[in-house]
Amino acid sequence: MIRLFSLCILMTICASAPMQAQFWFLGQSGKKAAPKNPFKAHSSFSIGAGSSTYLGDIAPAMTLMDVGGKTLRWNAGVQYTRHFKKHLSIQGSFTYIRIAADDNYFDPNGRFEPSYTRNLHFRTDMQELSLIGIYEIMGNEENLPKRRTLSPYVYLGLSGVYFNPQARKPVTDLDANGKPIQKPFEDWQPQKTEGVDYSKITGAVPFGFGVRYKINHSFDIGFDFGYRISFTDYLDDVTDIRNDLTRGLEPYTTRETELYAANTLAQRSGWTQSGNPPLIAKGSDQYFTTQIRLIYHLKNKIDCPPLPR
Repeated sequence: MIRLFSLCILMTICASAPMQAQFWFLGQSGKKAAPKNPFKAHSSFSIGAGSSTYLGDIAPAMTLMDVGGKTLRWNAGVQYTRHFKKHLSIQGSFTYIRIAADDNYFDPNGRFEPSYTRNLHFRTDMQELSLIGIYEIMGNEENLPKRRTLSPYVYLGLSGVYFNPQARKPVTDLDANGKPIQKPFEDWQPQKTEGVDYSKITGAVPFGFGVRYKINHSFDIGFDFGYRISFTDYLDDVTDIRNDLTRGLEPYTTRETELYAANTLAQRSGWTQSGNPPLIAKGSDQYFTTQIRLIYHLKNKIDCPPLPR
């Protein structure tokens, strides 16, 4: 009797297991397991400012160590970023950028003496609208407390740029003390220094990297480095053909005969010219920027369950 009773209990347990599994399966029909930590898309707004550096026909890349500090200028901008995936974000930005260079930054007795002899200079203010795609290397969590302390990223995009090269006309007067009187900056595109009426609207390909550091639930501080390859060679009003142009055919093609540097007011006499052509950077003009940014993460709307009817 005891053996029969024990056998009945064992059979009941064995039979109930698959039945429970069947009922569990039926109860879960049409349902999917919820993700462990669902990502919620959110947005951020930031402002930033920093440095800008030009690389082109007046200051080629090889001269960066020689005159890079003197050509350093500034930039400032605003950005709106939509973090729509854990590893992907998209950003729209507006940046005001100034770049500049001057042949008189070079040592007249050094290896860049031909550039010093040429005596060109420029200043260009640019307004840049950009749309870039950002890859969040470590993943960009939901805003507020879930964000990582450090969030590195890389990016690539496309920019539209309005630019306006300017320069100073030659010194023609001295003050009462015999010092040169500097002329103001003037728009240089109308001078047609290479005989070309080029457009002041162009594009660029921005790419770079950065990192955000979490300050509190809503704010980050960030660092961004961006490099741009423009679609024009006229950001500095000088192109690859400048050395091949006939001197005097167009105004300000070369300014080696001026007694004073129009921008630095340095006296330009007393050195021996080698007669070698100045260095020229082949291809379009380029520039890079750095920015320190203050970033505010916009709060998501609270998802409330619907009220019962």
